[in-house]
Amino acid sequence: MNERRKNRIEAYYQNKIPNIEILIDNVWDPHNVAAVARTADGLGISVLDLYYTYNEFPKLHKVGKKTSASANQWIRFEKIENLSKFVEQKRSAGFQFLGTGMGGNAKQLNLFQFPEKCVIIMGSESTGMSPELKEICDELIYIPMVGMVTSYNISVAAALIMYEIFSQKGNALQMKPEEDFCNNYNRGRLPPGR
Repeated sequence: MNERRKNRIEAYYQNKIPNIEILIDNVWDPHNVAAVARTADGLGISVLDLYYTYNEFPKLHKVGKKTSASANQWIRFEKIENLSKFVEQKRSAGFQFLGTGMGGNAKQLNLFQFPEKCVIIMGSESTGMSPELKEICDELIYIPMVGMVTSYNISVAAALIMYEIFSQKGNALQMKPEEDFCNNYNRGRLPPGR
């Protein structure tokens, strides 16, 4: 590895929002998990916790070869083997658990101030959060909607939440230079605007 590449990789790992993690709860479509990873990488979040009890664990190396695979190598995926131990470790490190969904005390996303350390739980496509994960939530957040549909796709919901986190906590991050975007566009890696 040349020195320039090494320096870019080191700078990449320094350029993250610390102590924010996304917990994926039994999301059955691995393409959704890959899309969440891609957005996390783009918005400075480096850890995805994967909790699977009834759906098949995603084979991330087999999906997103053209779109999201490059993000998979930069995101740290943590498989949760023992939920109680995981929760105990996170709480002892000062993390709060934030569930996503409607509920009596749910807070609207754009009015919510994210704590310094938190794990945001994204439930599965069909059933939402697992009951055992609902029990550990310190707070619930929801994304306001004005249309006829009542929910977003998991990857879209995660993207909206991560962008709100980025808006609140990403001020110190270094944006990619404009020439990186132009070079990717010229190599056909970015679609032209429509």
